[in-house]
Amino acid sequence: MWRHLSLITLLLFPLHFAGCSFDNTPKRLMAYLSPPTPQAQIGSTTAIPVNQVTGALVVLNDTGFEKSAPELRKGTLINLGEHLKSELEKQLPIQLSSVVYPEDMSPKGSSEVFIKLAKEEGVPYLLVAVLSSSEREVFDRFPLGGYQEPTGMRGGGLPGYRVENYARLELALLDAQTGQPVVATDGQAWATLERLVVPIESNIYPVVRRPQTQPPIYPNSEGEAFETLRWVSGQDAIAQAVMHLETLWRMNRAT
Repeated sequence: MWRHLSLITLLLFPLHFAGCSFDNTPKRLMAYLSPPTPQAQIGSTTAIPVNQVTGALVVLNDTGFEKSAPELRKGTLINLGEHLKSELEKQLPIQLSSVVYPEDMSPKGSSEVFIKLAKEEGVPYLLVAVLSSSEREVFDRFPLGGYQEPTGMRGGGLPGYRVENYARLELALLDAQTGQPVVATDGQAWATLERLVVPIESNIYPVVRRPQTQPPIYPNSEGEAFETLRWVSGQDAIAQAVMHLETLWRMNRAT
């Protein structure tokens, strides 16, 4: 899918870029869960288990909102899910017995399906991950050599399209008996794809760019360009979500 991968850095970056924002990628997690009971305090650190947690990871790719990017390929979603599992187990006291990718799960505002799934998996907790992203494409012109000025101004005149993807990864640790979230958080990220109007043999375009402090990523082909963009943005959103969840866990242990 890509020719170059780099280490993901956990940077907090501005939530606005090129006239678009993460407002176009709404939070979707609660659309899949029952309304919280008066006793439930989503985001409360007092209810987070202190000791090792055993559970299963459920990964959903939500596309049910306006301006949503197309659904990820199954292989891409599995790749992101396995990466998320690895990062969670590395950064948190949690052991995930399996990763589940439910098909055709629509947001019904009920946690019953997760309670049933937890019983099938035989785990006391489910960690639900909802990945979503919005996308827009605009005409642009790119420099011959692919070099971008530090100011963000572009020179040259190769006609093409710039695609902006804004990803959100929401995480919720669910009590398997009640289906209520013990804790919930999210992470956000963006990436852009630059591609030419007329594809030519080039080692510069198409290219996926992240914040300027990180090197570009070059898809293997034009056919892989959009999927690479969504993969990059999704993986960076995972990095931030895991960081936020780790912070909540650490705060709980300090109390």
